[in-house]
Amino acid sequence: MAKGNKLALSARDVGNPKLENFCPRCFWFVKKFPIEDNHPFSSPMPSFLNMVDSYIKTVVKWHMENFNILPSWILTQLKNLYPTLDFESARQVRPTRWEVQLFDNSLVLRGQADEILEFPDGSLFIIDYKLAVFKENQEKLLPLYEAQLNAYAYLAYKTSNKRIVGLALVYLNPEYKDLEDEIILKRTKDEFYFGFNPKVVPVKLMEPEWVESLCRDLFEILSLDNPPEGTPNCQGCLTLSNWAKKISVYFL
Repeated sequence: MAKGNKLALSARDVGNPKLENFCPRCFWFVKKFPIEDNHPFSSPMPSFLNMVDSYIKTVVKWHMENFNILPSWILTQLKNLYPTLDFESARQVRPTRWEVQLFDNSLVLRGQADEILEFPDGSLFIIDYKLAVFKENQEKLLPLYEAQLNAYAYLAYKTSNKRIVGLALVYLNPEYKDLEDEIILKRTKDEFYFGFNPKVVPVKLMEPEWVESLCRDLFEILSLDNPPEGTPNCQGCLTLSNWAKKISVYFL
């Protein structure tokens, strides 16, 4: 979370206050006392998700390098949703890890977008891939993802001074239902293929001050020496408290 005395936030952190169940106390504990990836309760499953995520980006990159155009499964939807933008002329920009100092260098905001497209006039379009089904649970997470993408836009503008003209989420919905469907049946009969149905979801581009305001709220929470009050009836606080009570006797 911090380097020396400097607090740090990731672009994904920025949207936490926009969630209905956001609890400042839980956020304080999670950021103040992070658990490393190799902790005893870690699961190997995320490595598979990381592999699929990497493959998605590789597929898009391959098409851009070999055909100078996005694959049709994403190009067609983008053109329909953003008819004023010339995606056929866009080039792929290699994502870099951005860092911006905020609040008199007391906080560093970091992030790296999944996909950055640059148009001939130098303006940028930012995409984030989500390996998930877009349904009710994902709709609840939309405020988090929208803030995350706007944090990327903020970082991109501050570090490159280039105009950001659009943001989008691309959900890769797994096709695992209706085995009687002709296409699905063909994929699962002689050889097993697991397909995805991409869905592009536009994200509203907010002003930089909107991102800075969210960062300010989180910065004030993390600047506290002691945890703040939790959200009433927060299940996270209750679970954490009960877990700490149960294990505390073994560490005294």
